[in-house]
Amino acid sequence: MAEADVTAVSGLCVDEKGKMTITAAEPNYSDMFYGTTNGQYSGNWHNGLPGHQLGDVPCISEILAARPTIKKPVRPIQTTAKCVLANQIAEERRVMQADKVLSADVVPKKFPVQAQNYCYPPSGKQGANNPLYATSSQAYGSEMPLDHQVPDRYFPSTNLFTKAFVDTKPRFTGLSTAATPSKELDMFY
Repeated sequence: MAEADVTAVSGLCVDEKGKMTITAAEPNYSDMFYGTTNGQYSGNWHNGLPGHQLGDVPCISEILAARPTIKKPVRPIQTTAKCVLANQIAEERRVMQADKVLSADVVPKKFPVQAQNYCYPPSGKQGANNPLYATSSQAYGSEMPLDHQVPDRYFPSTNLFTKAFVDTKPRFTGLSTAATPSKELDMFY
C-alpha cells in the first residue's frame, strides 16, 4: 500500500526532517453530538488500513509532540452574552445580605428600614390630642424608634427550594388505608 494512502487514512505526515505531524481534521459539532458511538467502529486495527502490518510504532511522546495544539473538548454552546438585568438582580441580593451568623442556617438580610426613616401618620380620631380622651394604645407610635430599637437583620425563609420542583402536582406516596371493595361481592349488594 502506498505511503500516500497511509497518510490519507491515519492523518500522520512525516516531513523531510523526520518529524511527524498530525493532519487529521478536527471534529465538528454535528459529528460529535449526533454521531453514534458504534459509528466510529471500523473493524480494523488502529491505523485504519485493512491488512496493513504495523511496523515501527512510535512512542506516546512522539505522538503527543506531533499534535500542533491541544484543543478544548467539544462542549455544548453556552450563552456568553451579558445579562444586564440578571446581574443587577444578583447584585441587589448581594447588597441586601448581612454578615453571616454562625448559629443560623440561612444568611441574614439587612433590615430594609432604618430608624430615622420611620414616619407615623397622625391619628385621624377626633380629639386625639386631648389628654382627657387619651388611651394606653396611643403610647405606641407616639415617639419615633431609636437605632437600638430597630433590628439590623432578619432571617428570611425563601421559596428557592420549592421553586426547583418541576412537578406541579406530586403524586401521592402515602399509605392508603381505605378498604378496597371486591368486584365479586358487589353483585350481592
